[in-house]
Amino acid sequence: MVGAVLCGIPLVYVGLRSLRRKRNQEDEEEEVRSLKGAPDDGHSVHSSYESLSNANSSVSDSSLLRKHSENISVTTKHYTYPAVRVFYRPHPKASVLPPKLPLLVFLHGLGGQMSQFQYLLEFFVHISHTLAIDLPGCGPSSEFSPKDWDAYTTSRLVEIVAEIVNQKLEDGQQVVLIGHSMGCSLAVTLIAKGGLLVDKCTGLIAICPKATVSEKEIKTLKTALALPEFVFNLFRIYDRRGGIVSNSVNRFVGSNATEKARKLQLRFNKESRTPVWRRMASGIRLPTEEEWTSVKCPTYLLAASEDKVCTTKEVDLIHSWFDPAKRSGSVSTAASVGGSADSTPSPSLSPSPARTRFVVKKCIIPNAGHGVMYETPQVVSGLIGEFLSECVAEVLSLGWQLLYLKEDKWLLKNLEKWTRIQSVSPRIGGYINSSGGPYVKSPFRAMKTLRQNDPNGHNPIEFGGQWPDVKDVIDISHEQPPYDPEAFADDIRYHKFPTVSKIPPTQDEVASFIKLVDSIREERGYDDNITIACHCHYGFNRTGFFVCCYLIQRLGFSVEQAIKAFKDARPPGIRHPHFINELFERHCLGLVRAPTF
Repeated sequence: MVGAVLCGIPLVYVGLRSLRRKRNQEDEEEEVRSLKGAPDDGHSVHSSYESLSNANSSVSDSSLLRKHSENISVTTKHYTYPAVRVFYRPHPKASVLPPKLPLLVFLHGLGGQMSQFQYLLEFFVHISHTLAIDLPGCGPSSEFSPKDWDAYTTSRLVEIVAEIVNQKLEDGQQVVLIGHSMGCSLAVTLIAKGGLLVDKCTGLIAICPKATVSEKEIKTLKTALALPEFVFNLFRIYDRRGGIVSNSVNRFVGSNATEKARKLQLRFNKESRTPVWRRMASGIRLPTEEEWTSVKCPTYLLAASEDKVCTTKEVDLIHSWFDPAKRSGSVSTAASVGGSADSTPSPSLSPSPARTRFVVKKCIIPNAGHGVMYETPQVVSGLIGEFLSECVAEVLSLGWQLLYLKEDKWLLKNLEKWTRIQSVSPRIGGYINSSGGPYVKSPFRAMKTLRQNDPNGHNPIEFGGQWPDVKDVIDISHEQPPYDPEAFADDIRYHKFPTVSKIPPTQDEVASFIKLVDSIREERGYDDNITIACHCHYGFNRTGFFVCCYLIQRLGFSVEQAIKAFKDARPPGIRHPHFINELFERHCLGLVRAPTF
């Protein structure tokens, strides 16, 4: 019961006193309209966020969730839940990858839903098989049935999860559990000693977990549960006054959360059903220290620096439970599992066995609150992806998989693709931050590799006449170029800077690239009329990554604006999502990594 504080019990006493003092008829009418589904602020959400902001469930979820979700009946040994919404998507390339990729299982928190993982799912469906569950009565379409309070205790919820997971698992396949808040408690209960999935888990990612509960939180919880349901609903209405800047939203997001993230949080708050919340809150149990430390798979603890619901102290405490000084000889170091946090994936294509030795890592993500998965999804995805490939199995690296599936770049279909692509981009430039500021021109043009005898003019002989401002060409492809660099005009210098495809450039490679560009610009007298053309093969991923790093580290662009500037000049921009995640993670100021146990 006390574990309900996992997902933020409001200060009910204070709220009700304030409600009695300040509520008036106009407020009541406005908020009742909101409770019935009318938008509070007339807001709309665009781009990839658009589907998540709509209160209508048929359009509120992304096409990925809608296409691969269904309501299924789940029968455990205690109850039948007639309509539990489940998202499941096998890896589309599983048949040509090494066998038995683990199943990534996403578990939401109290009052949450699977849509909170949308941005993570959009990345990890390309990594492995994925499964997400809307617990009964959660989300816009999972049915609230049965209504027995006992059916929503921790013990009963883990039975639901275990039943669904076992339906999807193949013989010999294992799972990685990715939980948020209360979902972390469910995950640990499932894989602790004696748990229903204890022998099937190969990794645990706990996002914003709760470790303990105070006497004050217990008292607040008891007060909340003692209130009649209609009174509790009145408090929820009052708590949402202000829409995306209301207390109900501010409690869950960071102070600098974007408008998009706030609209998402407001939607999630509205779709949380009071009777379901009350039942789950009354029956939740937090895992003990003994249960946490009985987990014997690689474990990653993630916290958000501005989380008001499950503060960083919770993760600090859980992490301390695994301290080797307290558990002598029972844990391994990072080196024995997958190296340091700064290690990079090996380009070797021989799949290594699953990494079964125990490791515990911790990281605190800055400038985010309890909704960190949709506030900073690129950073969270990058951190989890790095952990999976280093500590669980190397095959869970998207870069590794792309190398494994790599085709000859000059097959007929790839030649046709190369031919269709923009040869050389306009000069790359943009505004350094989203609020405007000066427009900054970079020294770069991005291009695809040249071909010696290209009939359309993209060859070294004709290149100088077509692009007279380009005086240096940086070739970052790994192979010998399909053209003769000596065929360039005399005033064009060629620089070979070989890098491996499909894998984000290392920090050392980026530093060397920046040093090379700086030296070129210095030798050219920083002439603003001279540009540098950079290419890999197609000129999108590695080229975009290096150019964006230069824009960020030398020209002062934000990560978002650097990515946008490259995309505007060379659409569709950087294509590999793990490259984008790496850019956000690498330039995330204030990211705190703790010692690995």
